[in-house]
Amino acid sequence: MRQVISIAVILLMPLSTFSQTWKINRIEVFMGLPVNHYFGDVGNTAQSTMITGYKDFRIRAIRGGFGGGLGYRLNPFISAQVSINAGFLGNTDEGSDYSTRGYRFSTFGTELLAKGLYYIIPESDQNYYYSIMDLRGGLRHLNRPFSLYAFVGAGGLFFSASANDAMLARISPPEVTKKEVDESKFFTFVLPFGVGAKYEFYPRIQLGVELGARYVTTDYLDAFSSAHSKYNDMYYTMNINVYYKVPYHKLLKRSFWRF
Repeated sequence: MRQVISIAVILLMPLSTFSQTWKINRIEVFMGLPVNHYFGDVGNTAQSTMITGYKDFRIRAIRGGFGGGLGYRLNPFISAQVSINAGFLGNTDEGSDYSTRGYRFSTFGTELLAKGLYYIIPESDQNYYYSIMDLRGGLRHLNRPFSLYAFVGAGGLFFSASANDAMLARISPPEVTKKEVDESKFFTFVLPFGVGAKYEFYPRIQLGVELGARYVTTDYLDAFSSAHSKYNDMYYTMNINVYYKVPYHKLLKRSFWRF
């Protein structure tokens, strides 16, 4: 009888532990290096559209930055996250369909975002789980190191765009109210969406890669709006992050759990 009870307890312990341990890993902090790629009116192809914009991918349009944030786990499948990224955008007409214009710009921006994450493959909890079916050959480790999620959110971008002389020469005459070149724009709303993956290589520490598009409500990220432009500018960001899970229950007691 004791053996039956012991086996039942062993079988039920992983289920009970899994249902509760995510609650002590609710909070995570992270730091990372965002890599940005701009898509807009400078350096694009003549027939570029929102759908075919991938044709405008260019190594010379890639810019870097730095950032970080805070996440909160609502349940095993859904998390909320706030982040801040600071970095550059830029491109040139050199080598594009409009190389004769000679336009070039550089933009520095600070991005503030709030996102919701849905885990397609949920994160494993801190504990290790074993298969009772392998008792004769030893306990088999079942902890999953990988997780996969999709995200969507909203936020804002504070930016400062600088145009080169060739672009500044296109400023419309005083009698024309609409300018093609405008360096006064400094804020736009941002709608981010994309996917990400994490790998837990040490208890409470994860390495993550996130790829997302940023749709903005302005056509002046590059300080320029073409008369033939049909869409606002946008940019893609790939974040390479390091995450640390803060022990929630210990945090409430103003102490930290050891690794």
